[in-house]
Amino acid sequence: MRASTPAELHAEAERLRRADGPVDPAGDRFAAVVTLVLDDQVAPQRRAVNWISSLHAYEDHWRDLGRAPRENTRARATLTDEERHLGEWARYQRRFEGGLNAYQRARLDVSPAFEWDPLDRVWNERFEACERFVTAHRTLPRLHAADRTEFLLARWLGRQLLRLRSGRLEKVRTHQLHRLLREARRD
Repeated sequence: MRASTPAELHAEAERLRRADGPVDPAGDRFAAVVTLVLDDQVAPQRRAVNWISSLHAYEDHWRDLGRAPRENTRARATLTDEERHLGEWARYQRRFEGGLNAYQRARLDVSPAFEWDPLDRVWNERFEACERFVTAHRTLPRLHAADRTEFLLARWLGRQLLRLRSGRLEKVRTHQLHRLLREARRD
């Protein structure tokens, strides 16, 4: 699948924003500035120019490395200042979502790099991998498996089961895990 260009993402965000409802003058002004930036014209609003430039840098990082920028990591030597700043920028967008105008929210919604809740996405991806494993093998992944993928799934699943037993797992995820366990017990 081909990655969308900034201009295509801008057009999609505009379509979504306009379909969403009431007039948003701040969003209109912001979108107009983004259009100028995309056309390589001088834009008067530095805040909007800085915001879209940061988003484009965030998406470029994602395209180049295949992952979103991090703001922290155990391997600190691998984290550049630029990546850390981009990761902090994304956290700020999530934290102050209510302060963003309609265009900014729509543009972040269509961004292939940005996630409003990246931890939820990771949990869902790992759970879906466990579901595929159970469907294919009719058993839960094992820790003593020779296959590294199975081992990693088993380790993740074990941590989720510990959270389930201690009552620290959200209700929806509790139901998902119980369904997975029932599926693995079927012959």
